[in-house]
Amino acid sequence: MSTKHNQAGIGLVEVMVAVLLLAIAVLGFSALQMRAIQATDESLMRTQAMNVVRGLSESMRANSGQLDTYKAVIKDGATANDCSSMSQKCTAAQIATNEALAAKTAATTYGVKLGIAECPGTSGFAEVKCVIAAWNDTEAKFGTEGNACASATGVYNTKASCVIVEAY
Repeated sequence: MSTKHNQAGIGLVEVMVAVLLLAIAVLGFSALQMRAIQATDESLMRTQAMNVVRGLSESMRANSGQLDTYKAVIKDGATANDCSSMSQKCTAAQIATNEALAAKTAATTYGVKLGIAECPGTSGFAEVKCVIAAWNDTEAKFGTEGNACASATGVYNTKASCVIVEAY
């Protein structure tokens, strides 16, 4: 007499294959989620840097006689002066110092480094300064070093985390 064995239900191999496929899908989704979080963080840094740089460049545009003061304060730092009272008359240099210090403080709060340099390819024009904001391992400067924001010709370096705004 022959006995028939009919399989009823799912075998262990089928369950293991299904679990493996599910695990691969979950890992793929997790990697996608991590990349989305990184992109969001980069977008936040770029937005914060742009806000600081835009404000500083507008201040420089309004007080264009003090471009060297802005550059010196951003590069070397300075101490705030007592020119904050509305009743007190401030010199253009005092205003430039205070505005540059405010921008530098805001940038530092966000983890952004600031720099001001002559814009590449603008010699012979009116004074054109580039305000550079950089974060992560990028330096706020033009140059040939691997961590510079842009090359000496003004081309962004690959993988640089920075923004450049021209201030006339």
